[in-house]
Amino acid sequence: MDIYEIMEEFYGCIKKALEEFAKTEDNKDVYAMVFDCTSEIGQIAFRYNNRAHFTAHLAEYERYYKEYGWSVYGLHGSEYEPGEFAFIDYETTKLVEHYFDSYYYYSWDENYFGEGEPEGLLDKEGNVSKESETFRASLWDLVIKTIERLMDDIHKGDIGIDISDDFIFFHCDHDQSYEERDKMISKTVSSKLMDKLINKSGE
Repeated sequence: MDIYEIMEEFYGCIKKALEEFAKTEDNKDVYAMVFDCTSEIGQIAFRYNNRAHFTAHLAEYERYYKEYGWSVYGLHGSEYEPGEFAFIDYETTKLVEHYFDSYYYYSWDENYFGEGEPEGLLDKEGNVSKESETFRASLWDLVIKTIERLMDDIHKGDIGIDISDDFIFFHCDHDQSYEERDKMISKTVSSKLMDKLINKSGE
């Protein structure tokens, strides 16, 4: 499998999903999007949050703060917690689905459930690698490059997403510390904006 072909098709899948999302009532004051990944098995959930959704759950988040000490606002608070975001469904092409199936197979060495035989990934020299770490590295490359392209589309207005000030698009992995997540967020969000959001308080 050629990772560059996979990247192109995955980008197309997500862009199409965003174009459909842009037609919905939820497309208003969107302040964050995230690829919420589970790298152990190669899953990528696409999520978003907007001001209306956050405000609707604000009383709940404030209760969490009182009971558990969980911050409400900012990058380390419920405001930017991927688990609190809503989902944007997307459909995959056969090639992208085959990539995810092969990723699962080489990560866990369990029964392959995709079509055809599991494949490795081509490296820059055209050699095939079937190592699980090669797949994991490809996953991060896939999401980062897709975010970069979509951010360009979004800011140009090509997709029609209604974003708020300080909109961010990032990726994360399952069960991370804030420190680990911040390292990933820094791949697609400037340090200046990250500092602003980390130190954010209630408005």
